[in-house]
Amino acid sequence: MSEPADPATAAGTLTVEDLSVHYGGVCAVRSIGFTVAPGQAVGIIGANGAGKTSTLKALMGLVPRSGGRIGFGGTDLTRIRARDVVRHGIGYVPEGRHVFPGLAVEKNLLLGAYARSWRGEQTRQSLAEVYELFPVLGEMRGRLAGALSGGQQQMLAVGRALMAKPRLMLLDEPSMGLSPKLVEDILAVLRRLREDGLSLLLVEQNAKLTFEATSDCLVMENGEVAMTGTSAELRDDVRVRRIYLGI
Repeated sequence: MSEPADPATAAGTLTVEDLSVHYGGVCAVRSIGFTVAPGQAVGIIGANGAGKTSTLKALMGLVPRSGGRIGFGGTDLTRIRARDVVRHGIGYVPEGRHVFPGLAVEKNLLLGAYARSWRGEQTRQSLAEVYELFPVLGEMRGRLAGALSGGQQQMLAVGRALMAKPRLMLLDEPSMGLSPKLVEDILAVLRRLREDGLSLLLVEQNAKLTFEATSDCLVMENGEVAMTGTSAELRDDVRVRRIYLGI
């Protein structure tokens, strides 16, 4: 997806080579490869069952990988446990948010910092940064997460991932179930994160959102990468517009 990073920035490059995922005898992801350079935003689009979510889960170590290699920051993540991936600078916002409904908003956020070695003032600073990005979370810090709206829970899921100070954020369907206005709010947040230098890997069925939020994109079909290109190129590609945008 991008030119090889130079040595000065290679520490923040995600490199995926020949990644495969099988569920029993079914191949969900077949020998895909791509890179995400420091500060780059890459999107993955495709129909249901194309292998998008399985790709993100495989990167995080949440599903077994049947082949391939994953490198990030000079570290081979291929055999690293899921709980340790966060410590290497990768944040994850899962599909469906998965906040802890019986815990207060601030407790949910603090759980996002569990993998960090620092505490105290740095944690308070991270909380302040999340509340500055999402003022509504600051206003509701003592409210149970289960009482938040769907959009507010999505903000909470993103904020929780940011608490670990990632260099790369993986987001799975952040616009799912949200109103058009809230989708615009999420898009604004993604742009802000990019401006702050955070790398993004975004999985979305909302192709329009993906093209607006990313610089480059993969189109997945039946577990394989069917097309790659800049987001602008793919947005205007007749095949993509017909198959994924319905026009």
